[in-house]
Amino acid sequence: MNHAITKIVGAAAGVTLLAPGAVAFGDTVEAAAPDASGATWSHVEGTSSTVESPVVNVPNVSGGFSYQQSVVTPNWKIAEVFQKAANALCNATTELTVTAAADWSLTVSGDVENAYTATLGELAADGEQTTLMGCSCAANTPGGAAVINAEVTGVPLATIVERAQPLPGVNTVTLTSEDGYSMSVPFDYVMARTSILSYMINDEGLSASVGGTNQLWIDSTAAKYFTRNIVSIELTAEDEAPAVPGSEDAPENQYANRPNVGITGVS
Repeated sequence: MNHAITKIVGAAAGVTLLAPGAVAFGDTVEAAAPDASGATWSHVEGTSSTVESPVVNVPNVSGGFSYQQSVVTPNWKIAEVFQKAANALCNATTELTVTAAADWSLTVSGDVENAYTATLGELAADGEQTTLMGCSCAANTPGGAAVINAEVTGVPLATIVERAQPLPGVNTVTLTSEDGYSMSVPFDYVMARTSILSYMINDEGLSASVGGTNQLWIDSTAAKYFTRNIVSIELTAEDEAPAVPGSEDAPENQYANRPNVGITGVS
């Protein structure tokens, strides 16, 4: 999750504040305290991914800490990071398709009573949703730029699934992209989370931000699982469900959304 730090005024005695390389877009960090020589370190502020600050030791200071998570990353900033390496980020294994989202066709099949094919426009008529969500690249490091907040608009995966009427025992959702890439996730995992098949980010088509025509966003999940340009969703009852993203059984268990600013030590 992208924690947007709004203000730090001092901290406990001996706190070390570290902002190496970057802070999240829209973040503000400020402090006022005398250093060991009696001089005052008065202000450190950043609103882009290029702010650099040294480690600053602030002794004998008291104060408060607050944060909020409603900052939205602008689309130009998202595109700067997530379209820079299209073949590596968010499973974009081919050129990013750009087409009218409403005309994009999606097939839902498998162990269901009502297999069907519909356009995103038709699915949106059943229930479009806009939600503030976070996205972090699986390889993002603390202070890295590949972490965003965005207003995500699309069709809830639950709406798509319920229309297909899955049979008892379904435990796997397999998402297949236009280029043949597929990703399987546990049925219960995605149904228990806010999972949206998006076609707009911050009120614009995906080509203005992450690229492509559609992309599944899943809350509290690394962007590795955010499959894009999905053409089919298969719901199946397997002998064993896929590993839960981030669990010990998943080979990707080191992936997690990471905040960009933090306190590294207190004494």
